[in-house]
Amino acid sequence: MKKIVFILCLLYSTIVFCQDTYYLEGSIAKSKIFMKIEVYKDGKETSLNAVYFYQNSLKDIPLEAALKNDTYTFFFKPNNVITEKFYLKKSTNNRFEGSWYNTAGKQFPVQLQPIDFSNYKFKLDRYYADEKLNLVKCKFLEFKKQKTTIYNNKEFIWYSEKHCDSDFFRLGSNFSEKNKAVINPILENIHIQTTLAQLNCSSSFEYSEGKGIEGRTTINFLNTNLLGFEMFSSYYCGGAHPDFGGSGYLIDLNNGKDYEIDDIIAFDKSVTTEEQSNFDNYSKYRSTYFAPKLLAVLNSEFHFEKPKNDDDDPCDYTNEEYWDFPSWSYTEKGIEFTPIFYRAARSCEESFLVPFEKLKKYKNPKFPYSL
Repeated sequence: MKKIVFILCLLYSTIVFCQDTYYLEGSIAKSKIFMKIEVYKDGKETSLNAVYFYQNSLKDIPLEAALKNDTYTFFFKPNNVITEKFYLKKSTNNRFEGSWYNTAGKQFPVQLQPIDFSNYKFKLDRYYADEKLNLVKCKFLEFKKQKTTIYNNKEFIWYSEKHCDSDFFRLGSNFSEKNKAVINPILENIHIQTTLAQLNCSSSFEYSEGKGIEGRTTINFLNTNLLGFEMFSSYYCGGAHPDFGGSGYLIDLNNGKDYEIDDIIAFDKSVTTEEQSNFDNYSKYRSTYFAPKLLAVLNSEFHFEKPKNDDDDPCDYTNEEYWDFPSWSYTEKGIEFTPIFYRAARSCEESFLVPFEKLKKYKNPKFPYSL
């Protein structure tokens, strides 16, 4: 099989990259580490990407890399100052051996072998499972109870994760056993995903402290059937700019279904969700029906006016394009919608609450509850 892949790479080297990816586990001296090495070959050019983390930390450390004379060199270089280096050679069965150095002059042996993923089985959503090192991290996550809060006379228990800044809740003792059995695994999975995002939030500018994503979770709605909450995050994980954004959830306490806004509101019989249809049909519905009709409802409540000068005031809430894919949050008084602006105008992303009374006639017939 490897020979076939190699031949295909030779045949198509002018138009595609050939990539080898190594998922490795081993040690620096007595410290257990995990590493991913990606080797890209485009004709005569070879480039490398690498990241590793310690088992006792789980926080990614991205490495710059080079391959010369069969020696793999990896180094961490915040502010153009190399603080640590690996010199490794690949041996049989995709094993790597060599040494690790730091600026203090310490040198330790490094031994790495392919990860046996049968030891790290975990069911993750596809987005997170695609990064296979997330499966490793899941085995070592540790959640600890921090506090209990009350919302609508119901108890919510909040947990933190040992390795990073990641807090989230579970249903508490005065929910029914059925509700807890259905919903708490879903909430735990969301907490795992936000924790992985935090652990993977790394930069070549400095070592991660597990605080690159500042999050806030707010419970906004609760009755006997539905739980609504919003997660808002501001984050900087390297790159050109920091960013922020929010996501609303409305979960059925009886069966665990997470409703999308299009499951709740239908501005036309062609309503669809991204999961239920191809993106072209989904996008067509959003631009043709969702955005203009939502804007009309919003205008009846807020009476938006077009700015006289877009350069001085980019917050043009009359522009339908900003309402195609808004973020939303289901609350006790109605649904809050937040338009999505281009990066330079992100400060315009203000939330606008539409009372349920103005949305009732647009309720999706398939949504099993009243607004």
